Amino acid sequence: MCPMSRRPAESQGMPDGPLLLRQTAVELAQAAAALIQQALNQRWGSEAAGSALIEKAPGDWSSEWDAAIEEHLRKLVAQRHPGHGFWGEEGHEQHQDLPAAATGQAGAALEPAVVWIVDPIDGSANFLRGYPQYSISIAAVQAGEPVAGCILDPVRQECFSAAQGHGAHCNGRPLSVSDTTALIRALAATVFPKPSASFMDQYLRELGTAMRACGGVRRSGSMALEMAYLAAGRLDVFWERGMGAWDAAAGVLLIREAGGEVWALDGLPWWQSQALAAAAPGVRQAWGQLLAPLGSASAGLAH
Repeated sequence: MCPMSRRPAESQGMPDGPLLLRQTAVELAQAAAALIQQALNQRWGSEAAGSALIEKAPGDWSSEWDAAIEEHLRKLVAQRHPGHGFWGEEGHEQHQDLPAAATGQAGAALEPAVVWIVDPIDGSANFLRGYPQYSISIAAVQAGEPVAGCILDPVRQECFSAAQGHGAHCNGRPLSVSDTTALIRALAATVFPKPSASFMDQYLRELGTAMRACGGVRRSGSMALEMAYLAAGRLDVFWERGMGAWDAAAGVLLIREAGGEVWALDGLPWWQSQALAAAAPGVRQAWGQLLAPLGSASAGLAH
């Protein structure tokens, strides 16, 4: 793996802009994809492939490769951006919340202003079973907002990326959300909660309502890819309960930059919320009204 070299702008002490951060996000995702390929080669060539399986909770799977890839990306970020923070799914127990400076809070001058939020393999259960629907999700967050991000699908070799104020793209092609204007013609996507989720009954009511109101509902097992697909106009609406900031960060930016909206059903900032919804503008109002009666309190825009 070739290390990422520092750009002239950074060596001169200039601040990192969204475009530079997007380039880093893409490079990090590509580095992760190379390691995933190594994992696949090792798995198919080994009789002991199942030994890498880790059950974090019922229905919540991980692997030794998730942790190894995350640690590799942590080192690359430290090399490329030594002053930046890092918040990964596999190591999030070490820091339960984003550093105050990265969320725009005052009184945190010693904390990093930019934090990288990383999910090394979003859709680990799919990956471990050989189901070809998983991704790498990487975002740079500043003052509580994702300013650059990348969601890479190593199976289809689709690289979704975005930089704040510069739009969203897939393999260099500009992305735009759909122009659908009626829910009955909309394709929805969701993420199933874990089997033991306390809100399962509420979620199942939402699922039933969505299945009756929308043209179709999909669930692939990778939240990041669902959000990228909404940004690409392949889906029209999305909702989830029980996921983390590492699942959402890059997708939030992609959808916004492609012209869509993302909001928190529980009224919390997006990076604290575990109940997000998203929609293309033409169905935003109808989708918000459908979820609001079943959601918990506020359905305002995510901060």
